[in-house]
Amino acid sequence: MRNLRIIALIGLITFGLFATFKNGMTARARWDQNPVSKDSVSKWEKRVRPALQHVPDDVTVFGYVAEWDLPGSEYNIIDQETEYTLTQYALAPRMVQPGLEHEWIIGNFTKPGFRDWLDKNLPSYEIVEIGFGIFLIHRTSQ
Repeated sequence: MRNLRIIALIGLITFGLFATFKNGMTARARWDQNPVSKDSVSKWEKRVRPALQHVPDDVTVFGYVAEWDLPGSEYNIIDQETEYTLTQYALAPRMVQPGLEHEWIIGNFTKPGFRDWLDKNLPSYEIVEIGFGIFLIHRTSQ
C-alpha cells in the first residue's frame, strides 16, 4: 500500500511538471516579441510625434483642430475625443489645447474641405502634412 502511494505521488509530480512545461512552451510560442506594434497608443504616438521635427525645441503649447471644428462636418465624437487625448499624451510634456489661438497647431483631418476652413479662420499660415491625416499648421504673420 505504501509503495502505491509513493508511485501515485511520483506520477502526480511528474504530471504537474509536464503540464507546467507544456504551458510555458505554449506561452512562449504566443509571446509577441514586439507588442508595441499592436498598441494603439504607441501607433498614435508614431503618427503625431514626427510633427516635433518641424517645430523649435522651445515650443511648449500646441493648438489642436479636427473635424469637430468644421461646421457641418460629420464625425464620431468618441473617435475625436480619443484622438485628442492620445495627441495630448503623445506630445507630453508639451500642452495641447483645442483651437487656433497658438502659433503651432496640430490638425487632425481625414475629410477634404478643411483647408477652406483654415483659410477663413487664419489670415496667414503654413502647413506640413505629417501623414495619416495629421497636419502641422504654423500661424505666420501677414
